[in-house]
Amino acid sequence: MCADWNQLFHNPAKVIREPDPLALEFARAVPPGARVLDLGCGAGRHLVNLAGAGFEVHGTDVAPQGLAVARQWLEMEGLSARLSLSDMTRQPYPEEFFDGILSLGVMNHAVLADTFAAVAEARRLLKPGAPFFFTLIGVEDVRRGEGEEIEPNTFVHHQGLEAGVPHHYFSRDEILQLAAPFARKNYDSRHRPYNDADPVFGGDPRARARSDAWFHQWAVRVWK
Repeated sequence: MCADWNQLFHNPAKVIREPDPLALEFARAVPPGARVLDLGCGAGRHLVNLAGAGFEVHGTDVAPQGLAVARQWLEMEGLSARLSLSDMTRQPYPEEFFDGILSLGVMNHAVLADTFAAVAEARRLLKPGAPFFFTLIGVEDVRRGEGEEIEPNTFVHHQGLEAGVPHHYFSRDEILQLAAPFARKNYDSRHRPYNDADPVFGGDPRARARSDAWFHQWAVRVWK
């Protein structure tokens, strides 16, 4: 149903280096030295940040090339993390193993049912009271609507950096449904104007000709 995920990690210029602000917030929400998981760690930008902060870091991803880039980056920084190749809906860990889980820009790359399965799997892995911070793209994003719609609000795009990869665009009601099983929760809606000069997300044919082009994302924080 989707393109080879390895395609996203072959061009070093397209690897995001700076941590997402939510990852920095996550690092303050878990105890010092906590055992944490970066679910869908990709090339490792949050692995490096968390490992450098002294956490016991684990990372999983479906792309061998992404994990290879992450290992190389960690080695260059003199840091370590335990990396595994796995699908987001089936993680290689026992119940209540982690003090916190982070997943940024990952779980929206699926049909809606698989995102719900991934959230349930993350909850299984969390210790009671532990946080799960994640981001998902929203329905107000300029990229929504392009490509093949395989279910309501899920598109396999024909253009852009992640062509061939499914994207589900989340509504507020869907965010509330995902968060419902958790004891405590909050979220906010983030909008970022499209920048054609951005080295990673610029040059997008769907956005560059529009004056109202925004990227939309939900930042979600839940605690088991």
